[in-house]
Amino acid sequence: MKQRLFIFLILGIIILSADLMFNDESEDKITIFESEINSLIGTWVDQVGREPTIQEIDGIIKQLLDEEILYREALKLGLDKNDIIIKRRLAQKIGFLRQEADSSLPSEDEVKDFYNQNIDKYFVGKRITFSHIYFSENGSNKSDADDALSLIRSGSNATDFGEPFLLGKNFSAKSIPEIERSFGNEFSEEIQNISPQTWSGPLNSEYGSHIVFVNSISESYTPDLEEIKNAVIGDVILEKQNNAVNEYLKELRSKYQIEILADLNATSD
Repeated sequence: MKQRLFIFLILGIIILSADLMFNDESEDKITIFESEINSLIGTWVDQVGREPTIQEIDGIIKQLLDEEILYREALKLGLDKNDIIIKRRLAQKIGFLRQEADSSLPSEDEVKDFYNQNIDKYFVGKRITFSHIYFSENGSNKSDADDALSLIRSGSNATDFGEPFLLGKNFSAKSIPEIERSFGNEFSEEIQNISPQTWSGPLNSEYGSHIVFVNSISESYTPDLEEIKNAVIGDVILEKQNNAVNEYLKELRSKYQIEILADLNATSD
């Protein structure tokens, strides 16, 4: 904390130096607020993990000044004009400001109404946790899988069979769409009918044959509001923020006249 006390001393020295550099007739003036410096120091501490030294604070303030000076000079040169990246960043920033203007916690009634109106959004689909042993498509893969399944059921070690599989052997709490993306539609449909806690198969996939051990199946359900209340509150706040931006844009659109002009530099066919 001692180091923080020197901030204004350093700032005063830097501003004094700036005053000596610019005469009184100059219209350029840079004002730095304590909150800006504290924010930059806080970010520095988060990144480095310790308080900055006096010299490092001096560097932080000088960098802030340099960035502000370069920013103003860039504006004077019109470098912000017709730059799509700058336009997007500024548009995003004002959007964030409008969102922050309405970030209050919703009432209980708002949360309940939102949950009931968007209940499908919180539906949790069936999830399956399983392991598999893979046999590639080589003409005898199904018979190899059948033989391995019989031996495993007779007491052989499951690790003695199969081939390496690119996506791995064990899959935890995978949804049906996730399984379909990894193994194909036929596999995803068949695995839902397998009894848990036993080796079964072979199941066919886009890659070959698999014998499968389903550890558990979690059936689909819709959670009660109390189970996911924090998530619903977050969704309500996000919707209110998005609505605030949309209403702001709707209001602004009425103030602008839009025209589209042909580019005179464009070559004609």
